[in-house]
Amino acid sequence: MRIAKPANRPHYAALVEFVEAWNRFLDRPLSREVLRKIEQKEENLRPLYADLEHHLSALSKRLH
Repeated sequence: MRIAKPANRPHYAALVEFVEAWNRFLDRPLSREVLRKIEQKEENLRPLYADLEHHLSALSKRLH
């Protein structure tokens, strides 16, 4: 979290939660049913994706 930019910090927790659940699923202790119950969906990361696209666009404009 310390290295996350201030604009990304509101989304950081959702990203960490998603990655942790995904890693546990890959290691097999979590079933698909459990993941559904804790509502671990990629849609939760859409605000992060939008923020990243916004910043990428701004940086691209600065370079051109």
